[in-house]
Amino acid sequence: MNSRRIGIVSLSVALAVSAYVSSASAEEAVTEQMEAEEEQMVEVSAADVDFTKEDLIERFYELFPSGFDFLEDSDFHMNHFRGVDRDSDVIRHHLSFQKGPIGEERVRGSVEFVGEELELQFFDYQPENVQDALYPAEVTQEEAEAAAEDFVNNTAAGEYALSDQQRPSISLGNQTLTEPVEYEFTFQRMKNDIPVQNQNIQVKILGNGEISNYRNNTYQQESASYEEQEDLLEKGEAESSIADSLDLRLQYSVQHDFESNEEDVSLVYVPSPGFQGIHAGTGEWSVNNSFVSELPEEDEVKRLRDEPLETEAGPLSRDDAEEMAKELLTVSEDAELNIESVEETERNGVDVFSVHFMIYRGSSGSGTSFVVEKETGDIVQFRNVDYNQQSLEENLTEEEALEAAVEAVETYGGSSIHEFAYPLNDGISTLSNNGVYRFSFPQVKDGLPVQGRALNIGISAEDGELVSFSSLGQGEIESWPDPESAVDKEKALEDYKSELDVDLSYASHAQPGDADSYHLVYQPAYQTNGLYYHAINGDWEEPQQNDSPAEKVITDHWAADEINYMVQSGILSIEEGEELEPNEAVSKGTALEMLMKSMESFYPNDPNEEQTATFENIQPDHPSFQVVERAVRADVIEAEGSTFPVDDTLTREELAVWVVRLMELEDAAKHADMYNLPFEDADDITDEYAGYAALAYAEEILQGSDNHFNPDDEVTLAHLAVTCFRLAEKQADN
Repeated sequence: MNSRRIGIVSLSVALAVSAYVSSASAEEAVTEQMEAEEEQMVEVSAADVDFTKEDLIERFYELFPSGFDFLEDSDFHMNHFRGVDRDSDVIRHHLSFQKGPIGEERVRGSVEFVGEELELQFFDYQPENVQDALYPAEVTQEEAEAAAEDFVNNTAAGEYALSDQQRPSISLGNQTLTEPVEYEFTFQRMKNDIPVQNQNIQVKILGNGEISNYRNNTYQQESASYEEQEDLLEKGEAESSIADSLDLRLQYSVQHDFESNEEDVSLVYVPSPGFQGIHAGTGEWSVNNSFVSELPEEDEVKRLRDEPLETEAGPLSRDDAEEMAKELLTVSEDAELNIESVEETERNGVDVFSVHFMIYRGSSGSGTSFVVEKETGDIVQFRNVDYNQQSLEENLTEEEALEAAVEAVETYGGSSIHEFAYPLNDGISTLSNNGVYRFSFPQVKDGLPVQGRALNIGISAEDGELVSFSSLGQGEIESWPDPESAVDKEKALEDYKSELDVDLSYASHAQPGDADSYHLVYQPAYQTNGLYYHAINGDWEEPQQNDSPAEKVITDHWAADEINYMVQSGILSIEEGEELEPNEAVSKGTALEMLMKSMESFYPNDPNEEQTATFENIQPDHPSFQVVERAVRADVIEAEGSTFPVDDTLTREELAVWVVRLMELEDAAKHADMYNLPFEDADDITDEYAGYAALAYAEEILQGSDNHFNPDDEVTLAHLAVTCFRLAEKQADN
């Protein structure tokens, strides 16, 4: 096996592009992935597999020959699972281990193998002590990259390339300074020097050089086949073919802002009808997991109904929701349905019932949740996982299945049926590999389809029964861009063609008999890999990302590295284009944010955060609300007075108080007469702060200058950053 660096359109980037090229299929793919992640695996008896626990342990030590000699065989636990989807015939061998006293921090890890050769699919490791992996890291990005490449080269079967074009990960919240530095790398599967879609490996390396995580989704059956590179179209021919046939459609695109938990709507131009590329050998179009000689005509957007269905049903009760789930969850005779629980909760501002269920066969089971709106009875999420255990026959045509899907929308989505349209020609699904027709009914606004909001329906090809129902996108959107403000389609089409580029890759189709066949396809990249064409601005834009900036915001300063790391970790918040001044005094609001986030993780719109404001000037909509309220609960700041001086500057003696409270040493700090401060200006320290200053100095968190503590000096950004790192190191030691 060998790997190398390559600039390619990876699977994840292609998926991001397809979200705008073929909205219905992309929405369905995302929904399918979300449903699959919720689904449980089916456990397999150890008697039904050929490998013992000793076999798995031996293989584990072959892959990781050093670093785990402290483990004993009794620390390992073995399980075997098989999936409930298209890889249901693949048995996965799971080995977990843990070491350490119960109730204390323990070493934990897990590893998963597949196949006769026990190929590594997954590894996750949490060492007991990550002190040597904290910032500043022992290994550089380059050294970690080399370690990741070596591991992939020695572990994975096949050819891989280190991808320069990785999908940006959405970072919710901050990383604390007590968490280890972790580098992440993605390797793209290659075949005949061509990237293979949907196949990659992710590797994470700790700052001390240890592997903490490995995910390989490239395992394939022996039957997988790849087309030969013979008589292929030239890249220029593929570009010309796409350019000559390219047409655009105006539509809305809804993007979720994970920071604000709100939805942002854009007006965009997308290729119509949507296509995934053209076959590199025949020049046929890849549309909706099939190759066709001609692109289909664009479908007219046709609403399912002009008005909502009239129903007399009132709000559902908890019992109603449970009975509804039981009615929909038909299981075969050898299975048993068990309702685990029914919860009343809120999803995107809508009251819902969530019915958690399991379907058992013998000692094995699989399950997920059925979610329904309390007020209307409309289904939000449903999936009958039992269909994955059945062999479905193809008795229905696609047209018959579509009729059944429309009936399901009328029955289980009637209150909003008038907001949705029949599937567009690039949204009608062919029969999936497990005998299920899947359809996507897009929401319609102002006569335009809405990408990011749809009803996705799965219908059994055998008997027309409802297999799955999901409502993608909930809650009201108040502001929609005016279609009359869009630039002319001619301008958008010209801009599309000027950016047109194609990439050759191997792609598979999720169709019966074709799922393990990989075809050579030229895919449009538009040179922008994930950008979308904003119809109002008449320009290409990036989808919203919530990652902290990777570039350095400060250079040429003694605390530049510390400050830059805190910005990139989400500990220090800055506005776009804001210039930080390391030598300027920080406000109490900024100082409290840096200290608290250095020690604890904060998440935007955390539903677990209490909404009662302690201070009149720090209400729930204030950017410092979470930090201030958690600091009050942790007794870092006192809930005295009606306001918190968030904009006042912080002095060194006040910082000493916060530091000691974060270390939970306040009781000791109150005995100031026990300490001797070796500073010439010790008498200048406020009496009630003396014990705090002494402890902060004794713990080597706050140091003096020229034998002075300087208690009244304002704390600068640079000195506070260094203080945070000292505090984090001390906390990690403890």
